[in-house]
Amino acid sequence: MEFSLHFPAGLTEPTDDDNVDVRIELADGRAFSVTFFTVANLVTLMARWGKTGECANGLYIWAKNMIVVQEISQVVIRKVVHDLVATGDIESVGWPIRSED
Repeated sequence: MEFSLHFPAGLTEPTDDDNVDVRIELADGRAFSVTFFTVANLVTLMARWGKTGECANGLYIWAKNMIVVQEISQVVIRKVVHDLVATGDIESVGWPIRSED
């Protein structure tokens, strides 16, 4: 199945310490939101939150639509989304933002 990706303006890439929200639109009209995090970004966030008190002082991180990748880049994200769509896992991982009519 074909899909299109919508990245936020100003996405600098590639990076190994960041997170980004991506809108995924499938050819059948359904759309999903997914947040991609790098492993290094999880460490960065936990350290920051350890100082600010968020998430029990950085003890945990969670997101309903979280995918962890080695780097934030359009190439990596496109490969991941292709796999998620091909396997049907997009249904479980992605946050639905529009249903097919």
